[in-house]
Amino acid sequence: MKTRCYDGKKWQYEFKHEGKRYRKKGFRTKREANSSGLDKLNELRNGFNIDHSMTLREYFENWIKTYKQPVVKDNTYRHYRFTLKHIQSHKIGNMELSKINRQVYQKFINDFSKDHSKETIRKTNSSIRSALEDALYDGLINKNPTYNVNYKAGNPTKPEKEKYISLKEYEKLKAYLKNKNTRAALALFIMICTGCRISGVRYMKLEYINQLKNQIYINEHKTDTSPRYVSIAKSDMKHIIDMINNLIISYDGYIFKETGTIITTNAINKTLKKSCEVNGIPIITSHALRHTHCSYLLAKGVTIYYISKRLGHKNIAITTSVYSHLLEEKYSEEETKATNILEKM
Repeated sequence: MKTRCYDGKKWQYEFKHEGKRYRKKGFRTKREANSSGLDKLNELRNGFNIDHSMTLREYFENWIKTYKQPVVKDNTYRHYRFTLKHIQSHKIGNMELSKINRQVYQKFINDFSKDHSKETIRKTNSSIRSALEDALYDGLINKNPTYNVNYKAGNPTKPEKEKYISLKEYEKLKAYLKNKNTRAALALFIMICTGCRISGVRYMKLEYINQLKNQIYINEHKTDTSPRYVSIAKSDMKHIIDMINNLIISYDGYIFKETGTIITTNAINKTLKKSCEVNGIPIITSHALRHTHCSYLLAKGVTIYYISKRLGHKNIAITTSVYSHLLEEKYSEEETKATNILEKM
């Protein structure tokens, strides 16, 4: 085994085993380089040999199947599959892990950024970075090429006006859905009443409905604070109970399960789209109902502290961050109210 200093600061080890050359740089001292090299040599002699010819596509596909598919929700896993699809369609996917440096990876992100929004780029980069952190730990790569990557979105993020609808449109949509006798309409109605995410309503069980207390148990499997009881209006509870009584409920208690299948996100969004079109409301996604729920309560004078708890946020900082634009609007109203109060002192 050989150890040598390069750049006058760093050390590396180098040796051959069964005709193959092994080398690693970046050690602070000669002792560290020598110790690491001996450890590597012992691993090889004991039959522990890592396949350095593995491509990014092969590694990432195996990584998501091993570490993600068994533990994450279907929607989350779909995003990992989305990332894999783009890795496969780019030349970086067929490159060996050890040959991917920061410049190569930055080029991949640059290409990906041309047709995607900032949030999509962030999530995709985050997924790949996590996978390569594990590859680094396993000794497949010496450095993580995703370090300090930069990107600029080619597609703009949806403007705030597309993330929520007006208060009158919100009330109009609720009244319309109340007259529709479908599971998808009921799911949207509950989302309007509670502000829950779509995951919180799709897997809702009959036992989650507490008619006596006018409360619904919400469990979105998002964070530790996500499971919660949300109070709703008596009239809304009556409608929900009446609807449920007219449905055939699955033996396992899932309200939105029919013929053995849980209602899909796509089915709910399709009903929402049609409902918006019929009522002349801008087309929104189901998540926009959650944003509008917050907007509606703020406009009616409900405190951000209560809203944060109602939405299941881990802390109020998350709520103020996500809904900062609404708080700015509320600030102007409160400022006028405050000056009027002070004027009367």
